Amino acid sequence: MISLPLKVGIQYPIFDFQTIIFDTLERNQNIWIKKIKGIGLTTFMLRYLAWKILSSTELDYKSVFIVAGSGGKSIDMLEKKLKNLFEKRFPLLRLESKFTGLWLKKTWIKIVTPKNMIDIDFYDAAYLFIADLDNFGVQELEALEWVKCLIEGNCKFKTIIASISKLTGNLFGNLFDKIENDPTCGCTKLKLDYIYGPHDISRKCP
Repeated sequence: MISLPLKVGIQYPIFDFQTIIFDTLERNQNIWIKKIKGIGLTTFMLRYLAWKILSSTELDYKSVFIVAGSGGKSIDMLEKKLKNLFEKRFPLLRLESKFTGLWLKKTWIKIVTPKNMIDIDFYDAAYLFIADLDNFGVQELEALEWVKCLIEGNCKFKTIIASISKLTGNLFGNLFDKIENDPTCGCTKLKLDYIYGPHDISRKCP
């Protein structure tokens, strides 16, 4: 209904690797994703969450949390991407918003920073999506560890934690690294290297 996504003015179909992501999301509760840069996971996740909200009543009166790093710029970017999903087919649509939150149908989408999570009550949470963990600073990564179920992989709400394949110095020994190297963690681990990406991305990777 909202049309396929555009990148550099070109409309792309659903790729095989996106089907893998979709199936993983549908079948698992806590998901860890290591990916190549430029694969479009954040855009895919926003479209997926919007679809889950609008296609049924499953997320009515629930909250969806999206965690962004690197200050307000990332928050603004995610909010803009979410609103832009509907721009092509529904240009007159205006999502009801307040501060860093938006209402989509009967679901409250809250875009927060890791530091904000300490004050969050997750009682009505349905999804927690942490985008581009590689962009987070050391203090932001440490703040995420306040949510203990992320490391243990046993959150009652659905969690998706994503980062690019090349770990930065910040990530070694922190949340993302701990999950990857903990055999007892309950997270489903999905690795999407360059062989999974669309051809234009794959050609740019070694």
